[in-house]
Amino acid sequence: MKRKVIDVLIKWREETYNIPILITGAKGVGKTYLTYDFARAFFERIYYINFEREPEFVKLFLSKNPDFITNQLITHYQIDQNGSADNRILILDEISFCEEALNIIKSTEIQNVFHHIILISSSPSSLEQPEHPVQYMQLILYPLEFDEFLLATGNEWYIETIHHHYHSNTKIPDIVHNELIDLHELYLRIGGMPAMVNEYLNLLSVINISERHSFLVGSYHDYILRDNSESDALKMNQVYDSLVYQLMKENKKFQYKLIRKGTTHAMCRDAIRKLTQLNYVIKCNRISSEQLLEPSLAFSNENLSSEDGNTNFKLYLSDTGILYSKIIEEQNNLLLTKYKKTLLENYVAQSLQAKNYPFAFWESDSMAKIDFIIYKNDELIPIELYENEQTRSKSISILKQKCNFPYAVKISSKNFEYSNQVKYVPYYAVFCL
Repeated sequence: MKRKVIDVLIKWREETYNIPILITGAKGVGKTYLTYDFARAFFERIYYINFEREPEFVKLFLSKNPDFITNQLITHYQIDQNGSADNRILILDEISFCEEALNIIKSTEIQNVFHHIILISSSPSSLEQPEHPVQYMQLILYPLEFDEFLLATGNEWYIETIHHHYHSNTKIPDIVHNELIDLHELYLRIGGMPAMVNEYLNLLSVINISERHSFLVGSYHDYILRDNSESDALKMNQVYDSLVYQLMKENKKFQYKLIRKGTTHAMCRDAIRKLTQLNYVIKCNRISSEQLLEPSLAFSNENLSSEDGNTNFKLYLSDTGILYSKIIEEQNNLLLTKYKKTLLENYVAQSLQAKNYPFAFWESDSMAKIDFIIYKNDELIPIELYENEQTRSKSISILKQKCNFPYAVKISSKNFEYSNQVKYVPYYAVFCL
């Protein structure tokens, strides 16, 4: 199951010397699989430690003596020091279970033996503390995007075709367009978690997908309970469990009353921040018309991640397949047409996050609204989302009176087209944005 971020790892191996790379992402997103698959392809010797499952290595690194730890690793793995260190890789999985290891991997003793070190963590926030001033690259892994799903399911030939028609703004043949619409609906149901995609490929059926999603969500609850105080864990799980109800509303903005009566922003602010850091949820803040006049400030990391200054926001699930299954669980069956906009909106948020675009939503007092605005190449790009081919709206024109942008994007089931500074993009081509 090839992931696009493999190219980042290849470049790291070829160009970066003695700087570890930290891979983070939600549980179940495929961090360990990606790392080990990469290691098998590019290294002769792989040394793997999982601090969550191997407490004896936690004790070893607690010694805080680089010489001792290095010699123990050499003895344990019977490492031939006469061999090239460039052909070895050390993988430290669930590094948050042994943060002391961060102080060891920067030592020359370790780096002389292992030129390439990959750290993996599902709880990255604890690794950003000042007491761990370790220089490392960071790579966040998200669920598979639709093009990666096409590759995994043996439909890779569609990818180049989609790219060509996206950039040329020419219609794709109707028969191919309809095939891709069907494949995209399948993707919405399965989602981008590798285990779910493998389940589908093994059975060529979605019969077990919802059950597997429920198991994954259960593991999220368990990890939240394990890693947080009882009070914080309760709030985090309550916020997470409310999201299916938040997103099934016509107005997707987050409402605290759906958690329980009397809940306030102050009570849930930290819970939302932690869920976002864990990549269990995707936060999309509202941006004002005034802020659009200074987009570089409005879309800065500080502004978009602020919990204090913006209480008007939406929260999406990190994987649309999980949302699909949670709606089925609530409704007993799923009429895709009824909740299609819900699923598509979550899917677009998931896709924009995977591309690392800063994004927000906008609405005016006159009820004009733009589902997403991204900041790309120092320009604003508004994105409107539609359930079918009907894409009439005055919102783009109203926004044009507030700020400048080179073109707008309308995502729908409509084929590719470009007219009047509007780029029409089918659902399945969002990964091209």
